[in-house]
Amino acid sequence: MNKSFIGFIVMIFALFIFTIMTLFKFNSVYDMLTKNTQLSAWSLAQMEVETLELMNQLDRYLLDNNASKRRLNLKFDVLWNRYETFLTSDEMAQVRENYDSKATIVRAFNLLKTHEQDVIKGDRDKLVVLDQQLQAMLPDIRNLMIVNFTGRQSIEHRRIIEETKTQIYLSMVFILLVLAYLSRRYYKHNQYQQEMAWQDPLTKLKNRNFLFVAIEDQKRSQKPMTLVLFDINGFKDLNDTFSYGYGDKVLLAISDKLRQSCTLYEGIDCARVGADEFAILTTNKQLDMASCIDKLAKELSHLLNEMDPSHRATLSFGVATSHELSDTTQQYIKRSANLFNNADFALNIAKRNSNGSVIHYSQEIEDEHRKKRQLASELEALLDSPNQTQLYMCFQPIISVVNSNKLGCEALIRWNNPNYGFINPEYLIRIAEEAGFAKRLGYWIMLQVKYALTHDWAPFSHRIEVAINLSDSLFDEELPEMMTSIFSGEENYLNSIVLEITETMTLDEVERSTNIINRLEEINIRMALDDFGTGWSSLYNLNHMKFNKLKIDKSFVENISQYDNQHFFISAIVTLSHQLGIKVVAEGVEQKNQLERLTELGVDEFQGYYFSKPVRKEEFTEFGIRFFAGQYEQRRKSLH
Repeated sequence: MNKSFIGFIVMIFALFIFTIMTLFKFNSVYDMLTKNTQLSAWSLAQMEVETLELMNQLDRYLLDNNASKRRLNLKFDVLWNRYETFLTSDEMAQVRENYDSKATIVRAFNLLKTHEQDVIKGDRDKLVVLDQQLQAMLPDIRNLMIVNFTGRQSIEHRRIIEETKTQIYLSMVFILLVLAYLSRRYYKHNQYQQEMAWQDPLTKLKNRNFLFVAIEDQKRSQKPMTLVLFDINGFKDLNDTFSYGYGDKVLLAISDKLRQSCTLYEGIDCARVGADEFAILTTNKQLDMASCIDKLAKELSHLLNEMDPSHRATLSFGVATSHELSDTTQQYIKRSANLFNNADFALNIAKRNSNGSVIHYSQEIEDEHRKKRQLASELEALLDSPNQTQLYMCFQPIISVVNSNKLGCEALIRWNNPNYGFINPEYLIRIAEEAGFAKRLGYWIMLQVKYALTHDWAPFSHRIEVAINLSDSLFDEELPEMMTSIFSGEENYLNSIVLEITETMTLDEVERSTNIINRLEEINIRMALDDFGTGWSSLYNLNHMKFNKLKIDKSFVENISQYDNQHFFISAIVTLSHQLGIKVVAEGVEQKNQLERLTELGVDEFQGYYFSKPVRKEEFTEFGIRFFAGQYEQRRKSLH
């Protein structure tokens, strides 16, 4: 939990406790003084009243010979009890101590005790003396009330009240100051939260939240708007090479230039929406966005080129509009509700161009996007349907000219869509990757391979090696467990499987990839590095990871007879691979002279149309029967 927030809570709680204590103190003092005042007033007033009542009753009794002695005795008993209570009760202890009150009442009480028998007997002579003595005592009793409410005690009470009032005022001022401080702190915190909610902390541009709210506001107003997203290609390499601090400087420079450009026009906002992704939103219909984007792209590219010593970082732009102008009516018509997704889709297309480009989201792109979504939905349904016939597997033979006891093949997926015809396999895999079910597709492919090994190729299944291409989604820590669950059991086919990965899959996380490959090796799964030679990290991957096979890309095979450098290149690959204990497979062998040259160079296995095109499993069964029957033995001998 944030320390500042904890401090804020503690301060509020302490203020609450302090306020409660102040109010409690005030209430205690008030109760004490009120109780004391009320008790003193009532008790002293009652003694004076009851003393007067006894004196009045004495006067009646002395003047009227027929007066009731019982009423006199009653008043006498009441006053007796009043004096006795005053002198003995705990409640009156404080009052007894004030202004010699106890001594006064003791004298009065002793007077009653002296004349007790006189009252009982009704002795008028003695009662005259009692009346006179009470008359003399009455001023002293009355004076007790006066001095208690006007004397030193009363002054002390008022002083206590004034001090308490002063303390309360000071406490309230303190509370007000604390509340003012907390209010200011809350305002600052709220202001900071607002900045965090709507502003990028590094560049001080508006952020992604602001952009989405602005888009929604414009959508409600039905105003045409244009959104431009642009991204810095190679920014991660810039960070890794020159430090993250330098990367921040690049972002600040880009954002400053972007801010300056946006302030030149009305109705335009700019924002940072990702680590190295920026956005421009405009509702200015008079603005020529094409020329503005072109000018901005040149300025930003020039700036980026100056700050990138390697000159490898580039910019890609994706542009989308919420409305388009009709050619017939010259009116704006709404094209798509999801503006941000459209611009992002265009940006992704632009980023595939390594040199950077500007792509405008168009009707063609939208149609392609819809096609992808439709195909993704259909593909997902096909994977759930056990009786579908659109998806199927083909297998292209891989021939070893030095070992006729083994026959290899590469498993290749095919999709014959009723609406679009045959779907390119790479396009199919990309659809599955983008839709999030590439792992399910890979699982389905492996089940088809397992079924073919178990049923169609049962007579020679343990002489078959099946190469399966891995997608990015499949190559993870769960892969060894998945392979074990599919290919082990009563019949263990783990050592019949060769998994092919491309170097782009292993480039970023070498340690992770090495761990996965090592775990696959433990369960006898072999690995092949596919498309070798097409990337700059090939030798690095060979040096750091364990591969059983290396597949030379067909682009090097097709020109081997025309260009000597191809010959030297393949020769070097074969020599290096054999020294590392790795077999070499040549893809795209279509002519006999290619096969002969590759055999001379020591290539171990061959794949291509010279032997067979990719065929269904039933046709591959026939191919396997012929192969193991020795139809290829003569060809093998002719090459040696």
